[in-house]
Amino acid sequence: MKIRIKKEVFKKFPKIKIALILAENIDNKKKLKESIHLLQEVEQLIRLTFNKETIKNHHLIAPWAVAQEEFGKNAQHHHTSVERLLKNVLTGKSVVTKDVVTNLLRYLALKHIVPLGVDDYQKINGDLTFSLSSGKEKIDVLRKLKKGALIYGDKKNILGTKLDFWKSKKTVLSKNSKSALIHFDILPPIDKKKLDILVKETKDLITSFCDGKVKVVVLNKNKSFGKF
Repeated sequence: MKIRIKKEVFKKFPKIKIALILAENIDNKKKLKESIHLLQEVEQLIRLTFNKETIKNHHLIAPWAVAQEEFGKNAQHHHTSVERLLKNVLTGKSVVTKDVVTNLLRYLALKHIVPLGVDDYQKINGDLTFSLSSGKEKIDVLRKLKKGALIYGDKKNILGTKLDFWKSKKTVLSKNSKSALIHFDILPPIDKKKLDILVKETKDLITSFCDGKVKVVVLNKNKSFGKF
């Protein structure tokens, strides 16, 4: 698979990085209880250290909040994926799922306060492209994407949006998935050192919990193409 970030994305977000982690030959259900326990621990930590009024002021969320401002009244209440998780946890909801990888990634997103996405790699049709929407794309019968939205998709479908968060059901991970393509969305103040720690921890958790083989590609303004 080839992965590309179009130049238009860097005109709008010149410092964005997307770290992609491909996990193959995974067992996505064997250590479910252990993954649930890990996620529940960080849920409790979030409830002790955050409140819903101050989420946007967190130094790792604020850069995305600035990018969201242009969506105005058209933006959903929950914007990036990590904000959605935080707000669910703070309202007393559990974000535990029935598959190991998603639990691990939600643990990492809450621990490091970083937006992420994940797709069943085997369900992706062809190459993957990150781009800005033209404003003509529809994600369902009633909803059209706002022009300039940060999106990603394969050769047939839009698979997700990044700011006004939405995820297609076509490539959702399940407990029976044998491979997963994870993507972390990175803006300053997260630097290379912090990103390296995040990637290493993700690799270690996936291999420890799921027995998978892991490959990593990090794309940015200077390296906008990659492949697995």
